[in-house]
Amino acid sequence: MRVINLDETGIKLINNKKNQIYLDKEEIKDFVAGKYTIKDGNLLFKNYKLTLSQEEIKDIQIIINYLKSEILKQSI
Repeated sequence: MRVINLDETGIKLINNKKNQIYLDKEEIKDFVAGKYTIKDGNLLFKNYKLTLSQEEIKDIQIIINYLKSEILKQSI
C-alpha cells in the first residue's frame, strides 16, 4: 500500500491494484488511532473499503507509523 500526501487536504491510500481511498486530516487521526478493521482481506474504515494483499495487511503498521510521524506532525 502506498500513501500519497495531498498537502493540507489529506492523503490517498492506494493498494497494489491502484484502487484508492481518500482520507482528510480528521479521518487520518481516527485511522491512526486504530478505528479501522481488517476483515476478509479488506480494510474497512468508516464508509471506505480497500482490498489489501497479505503483504499490505502485514505492512499496515508501517503506514500508520509514517502517518503519525510525517503527516500528522505537519498539521500540528
